[in-house]
Amino acid sequence: MKFPIVSLTALILSFGLLTAQSPDVVIYPKPREATRLAATNFVARSVSMPHTETAAKVFNDVLWADLKFSAFFEMPSKSFYPLKLLRSPPDVDFDPWQVAPVDVDFLVFGNLQAETAGVVVEAYLYDVKTKGQVLGKRYSVGDSTLVRKIAHQFADQIVYQLSAGSSRGIASTQIAFSSLKGDSKEVYIADYDGSNSRTVTANGGINKFPGWSPDNAELAFITILSGKSRWELWIQNLQGGRRVLPMPTSYVSSPSFSSDGKQIVFSGRDKGSSNPDIFAADTAGENRTNLSSHRAIDTSPTWSPTSRQVAFISDRSGTPQVWVVDSDGSNLQRLVTEGGHCDSPDWSPDGRLIAYSWQAPKRWDHDVYVVEVASKKIFQLTSGRGSKENPHWSPDGRHITFQGTRTGTKQIFIMNADGENLKQITAYGINEGPAWSGYFDQP
Repeated sequence: MKFPIVSLTALILSFGLLTAQSPDVVIYPKPREATRLAATNFVARSVSMPHTETAAKVFNDVLWADLKFSAFFEMPSKSFYPLKLLRSPPDVDFDPWQVAPVDVDFLVFGNLQAETAGVVVEAYLYDVKTKGQVLGKRYSVGDSTLVRKIAHQFADQIVYQLSAGSSRGIASTQIAFSSLKGDSKEVYIADYDGSNSRTVTANGGINKFPGWSPDNAELAFITILSGKSRWELWIQNLQGGRRVLPMPTSYVSSPSFSSDGKQIVFSGRDKGSSNPDIFAADTAGENRTNLSSHRAIDTSPTWSPTSRQVAFISDRSGTPQVWVVDSDGSNLQRLVTEGGHCDSPDWSPDGRLIAYSWQAPKRWDHDVYVVEVASKKIFQLTSGRGSKENPHWSPDGRHITFQGTRTGTKQIFIMNADGENLKQITAYGINEGPAWSGYFDQP
């Protein structure tokens, strides 16, 4: 069961009516002024080796998409670029890059060669105004299929450098989700843009609600195996091996790791109880603590970034709404009071916002909203055709993933945290319950 550069044109929700709200919510961290960036096509050093041009096209497409989606840069169209190819620093004449319609602050260029031993990429980032080098990287991989990974890594390096370390980018992150193909629903992980999808489970059962451990080494999810009648909470190591946390009843749902990886919170039932509560336990399933203890339905818990609070969904007020409780079960507060049906809260990495889905009274579809924890202001991020549910933040807090039905079946989407730049990243099967990983590598 599971109930900063661009300002957000926000809509605040008030008693089921949408009224205009000033654009005071932005993607954080917000630069003082827009950074204009040009990313030229990397040039094949030689086309004599097979696959060089193909590898170059993949690299160029991925790098451009990563930088554009980062929400850090204004990127003029390549159709405005000077025609001269840029393989290495001596090729650059900076003057044409400083006049309209290009007029950029930074310039990305380089070269690529597919060799028998793999792919070699030489990549550069220059400050156009000072004509100084900001980055110079040489990447070498033994498999040409890893050219996407190189592009992701360089994109993240650019974001890190040009944001003064305030963001590490999200190009090298991954998204876990459940996918129904055939008779089983398995857990998959994919690159943030939907490429390189692969299975985590292959048990033939129904596996749902994956959640990443803080070190990205494990996924927690619930599963019910074929022929069984009992849901189980599994923690699976991505390098192999798993453990099943003991539960007193056949119901468990929506696991979420604490920020230190030592605890897990989930919705479950004690023996003799008819409705689920919110429980915290250590990652062996021991030392269970009931945080909500109410006859209502309590589900969909999510830790705050400090793990001092848990947000969850409860219908104790009559309809499912967002509530917050301290990690010891005290200081219970209702955060959303607008009626309708709330579901799937997820706390932003900086602790300012909680994303959730909401079905307004007398409406069929859910949309994605965020509530500002301190002020309780509510902002709508999605609209239009289909339901949008299960929102989850990226580790830099500048993007959100969710499941949506705007194309007919449940698929995974990503967007900027202001609701802009929407992209569908899955297409085959029925896909739901996305969870964005943390960072895998140090900057």
